[in-house]
Amino acid sequence: MGYAVLLYFDEQTEQRVLGLRHALIEQGIPSILDQVGDRPHISLAGFANNIDCDILISLVQEFADGVQPFKVQFSAMGIFPSKENVLFLSPTPTLQLLTYHQEFHRLLAKPKLISSPYYVPENWTPHCSVEMNIPDEQLPKAIEICSKVFTPILGQFQEITVIAFPPIKPLATWSLGKRTQ
Repeated sequence: MGYAVLLYFDEQTEQRVLGLRHALIEQGIPSILDQVGDRPHISLAGFANNIDCDILISLVQEFADGVQPFKVQFSAMGIFPSKENVLFLSPTPTLQLLTYHQEFHRLLAKPKLISSPYYVPENWTPHCSVEMNIPDEQLPKAIEICSKVFTPILGQFQEITVIAFPPIKPLATWSLGKRTQ
């Protein structure tokens, strides 16, 4: 089991991303992410199971209290060149997004919680997965479908959550800038 810290979007933005996912399903491309109950998000950090989850939850709550909802804009699509065939939306890397990510990782350093190397500030590629594990023979079709359906999305980050996986199990969620659980 692992853990992740995710930024969730406003409802309209989430529905736009899900619309892309469903466009793929309608064209016969299976959705792994729908099957596992994945909500569209951007991951700030990911961890192996060897961390103290209570400390992580406490840090995320502290972080959430100090971050107001903020804008996100998706204006590009991409794929990771890996066997997982991840098709994703790429957010405009605003100074605000990059700064919050860096501040979060500084907060993690105090209790020595070490994120996966993919998520440390020097390596992080912020992205919102549309789908993953797309069969090799269907990847070109998936790219074509999304490129025809996708239009830029302007939305907001509104929540932050800590999940355990697999399977995806939300452990705690907060609205940005105020506590809810």
